[in-house]
Amino acid sequence: GYTPLYAAVIAIAVTVAASWMKPGTRMGWEAILAAVTEGARGAIAVGVCCVVIGVIIGTVTLTSLGLNMGYLIMSVVEEGSIFLTGFLTMVMSIILGMGVPGVAAYVIVQAVAVPVLIKAGIVAISAHMFCLIYACLSNITPPVAMSCYVASGIAGSNQLKTGLIAVRLGLIGFIMPFFFLTNPILLIGVHEDAGTAETLWACLTAAVGTVSLVAALQGWLKTRLHVIERLLLLTVCPLLLYPDTFTDWVGLGLLTLTVIS
Repeated sequence: GYTPLYAAVIAIAVTVAASWMKPGTRMGWEAILAAVTEGARGAIAVGVCCVVIGVIIGTVTLTSLGLNMGYLIMSVVEEGSIFLTGFLTMVMSIILGMGVPGVAAYVIVQAVAVPVLIKAGIVAISAHMFCLIYACLSNITPPVAMSCYVASGIAGSNQLKTGLIAVRLGLIGFIMPFFFLTNPILLIGVHEDAGTAETLWACLTAAVGTVSLVAALQGWLKTRLHVIERLLLLTVCPLLLYPDTFTDWVGLGLLTLTVIS
C-alpha cells in the first residue's frame, strides 16, 4: 500500500544499513556521498527523459500530429496492404518512440499506430505487440539511440558504431513482427484455430530461422562461412519465420544444404 517513491527511499536506507553488517562492504561517509552524487547525476538523465516525454505527448495531442500521421498512412496505402501499412507504422513507431523509455514509448505509439493497423485488418493483440516492439527498438535505432549512447559511455566506445552494432544484433526484432501481422500463430495462444503441435512447430522453425540470421550476419556457423553460404542463410531466415509448412520445408532444406556443404 506504499508509493514507489516511499519504497525507493526506504530501500536506500536499508541498503546502507545492510552494508554495515560486513566490514568488507561497510559504507563510510565518503562512499555514501559518492552514491548520492551519482544518484543525482542519474536523476538528471531521468528528468531529461521526462521532459522529452512531455514534449512528445504534448506535440502529439495538441497539434494532432499523431492523428494526421495515421490518416496519412491510411490515405497512401490500399485496403488490405498489410505489409506496406506495417512498414509505414514501423517507421512512425520508431520516430515517435525515439528518446523515450520503452513503456512511455509504447503509451505514445499505441494511441496513434494501433488503430491504423486494426483498420487494415490486423488482430488487435498483433497490432499492439507490433507497436510495442518497434517503440522499444527505437532506443537502439540511430540517430536517437539513447540506450546505445549510455552503453557507449560506459564502454568508452564510439556512439555511432555502437548504435549500428546494436541494430545488427537486434535485427531479428525488426523482422519478426511482420510475420505475425497476417498469422499471429507466433504469439502463442492468440490464434484460435492453431493446435499445440502447430504452434510448437512455428516457434521451433522461427527459432531456427533466428539462428540462421545470426549466423549469416556473423559469418560463422560450424566454421567461417563464405558469401554464398551467408546469402543462403539470409534466405533461410524469412522462410522459416513465415508460418507455412511449404516455406518451412524449403528453408530447412536450404539450411541442411548449407550445413553439409
